[in-house]
Amino acid sequence: MKGNYEKQHKTALLNPYKSVIEVFDANPDNYLVGIKNVSSIPNTLMHKLESYGFSLHTIDKKSQLAGRAVDTELINPISGNYMSGSSSGTAINVFAGINDLGIGNDGGGSVLAPAICVNILGFISKKIEEDRVQNIKKNTDGIVAGNSIGFMARDRQILLKAIEVSTGIKQGNEIGLVYSDKKYDGIDSKVIEVMECHTERKTLTNYLKNTLSECDVFIVSEGPIDINGFGDSLFGHFDERTKAIQEAANKGYVRVANIAEATALAIPQKGLGMTTLLMCESKKEKIEKLLKCASLIEDVHDELIERYFLNLDNYFMEGYQK
Repeated sequence: MKGNYEKQHKTALLNPYKSVIEVFDANPDNYLVGIKNVSSIPNTLMHKLESYGFSLHTIDKKSQLAGRAVDTELINPISGNYMSGSSSGTAINVFAGINDLGIGNDGGGSVLAPAICVNILGFISKKIEEDRVQNIKKNTDGIVAGNSIGFMARDRQILLKAIEVSTGIKQGNEIGLVYSDKKYDGIDSKVIEVMECHTERKTLTNYLKNTLSECDVFIVSEGPIDINGFGDSLFGHFDERTKAIQEAANKGYVRVANIAEATALAIPQKGLGMTTLLMCESKKEKIEKLLKCASLIEDVHDELIERYFLNLDNYFMEGYQK
């Protein structure tokens, strides 16, 4: 969307999805950035990005009540369901073309799930601002973990630029040893039997840590996220009926990638809320391989969705005239 500043800014001020908290004047020649409204994202990150052609444009709404996994105040623009949380507003503002890059934080899927449910790119890594003091707290499953900072974007080159600026890491020359749940075109991987994605979170976290220690990159397909269910443990903990509805939301490895201290990249598939999820240990040499592996997976862009939602003139059509 670079070069479309006036329309992006007008749409941010209009706030059609109630996903914007505050709007700032930005450099019209830069990529526009939205940041989730949390104190745990340090301003040092935005200062780094500003030196490389990014400008702060919006502060974005987050899901209420301490980072809930589903935001009952925002609606997914495609499905009409409640939006995945907790970086929900940031994902919407990238999806709708208000911003080119979104910055959120992820404790148990709070960047990856919102990005996936609206078919945009999502990335998290402990390498982003790794020297900062992490926001360590107990999640709804009683697991204590710090969060990761993550990015969301429609354009892969914008995402890669943000990753390089924030971590110093670029795509490598080889993919290394790749484990996967199935064969992926163009990728030489070892197909393994993976743990069922709805396994309780602590067990799945331990499995993911062990798996990532054995390979360079681990790939799984995941989703559809929050299309057929309500992926929130506050809702799901009541009984077997609510647990089944929670599991139908298909949040699997996205729930545990951060807890396992992994770096993860979600690439949209054709189906709504579907993703190819690449994960690795948060080590420079493995992230380089992950980015190389990701380069072999085709970007999926839905022409109808982009034509409908990225035409920002649609938000300013004249209404009824007496």
